[in-house]
Parts: sequence; C-alpha cells; structure tokens
Amino acid sequence: MFDQILQFILTGITVGATYALVALGFAIIYNASDVVNFSQGEFVMLGAMSTIALSAGNGLPLWLAAACSVAMVICVGLML
Repeated sequence: MFDQILQFILTGITVGATYALVALGFAIIYNASDVVNFSQGEFVMLGAMSTIALSAGNGLPLWLAAACSVAMVICVGLML
C-alpha cells in the first residue's frame, strides 16, 4: 500500500514538473515577444513521440532515446 502511494506521489511530481517547464516556456516567450506562440507544444510533442518511438520501437535505452530526441528537435527548430 505504501509503495503505491509513493509511486503515485512521484508520478504526480514528475508530470507536474513537466507541465511547469512547458508553462514556463510559454510565459518566457510571451513576456519576451508579446505574442502567444503555440508551436512550443508541437516541439514538446515531437520530442515525446520520438523518444517513445526510439525507446519502444527500436529498443534504445531511455536515456539514449531522450538524447537523440533532443538533438532531433533542436535540428528541426534550427531548420524553421
């Protein structure tokens, strides 16, 4: 029982921290440019989906899949 409560708390903190980082990015971009830019959500989605595809689909370790996804999202951002 205690293990499940601890797992729920840690999962909630992890998801909350992810949402906080995305919200912080929205706030920084809005305060710097006075424009609401929703493309940041697309970059978050691209990174998350590519991490899942590389990790589950190709069998890469999670840390390597995340690093490759960060590099890919940076390249996509630079191309835009």
